[in-house]
Amino acid sequence: MKELHDRINRVINTRGFRDALDQAGIPLFEFQFNWMKESRGNFDNLRAEYRHAIEAGEKELSTGGLVELELAAA
Repeated sequence: MKELHDRINRVINTRGFRDALDQAGIPLFEFQFNWMKESRGNFDNLRAEYRHAIEAGEKELSTGGLVELELAAA
């Protein structure tokens, strides 16, 4: 479980990850709420749209892509 959690933490703020979820019509909060229940700690148990989003984020990071950080207004 920890490996998948770490994998998701690395990509959750990438544009590739967010865009892939958006294209699938999946809000980020839905992913955050469901991934752990669905996966039971195994990447292969995730629905295809989640796997695709994670892989898109990893691809972005491997090519030196931008990581977007959302900062709350003070």
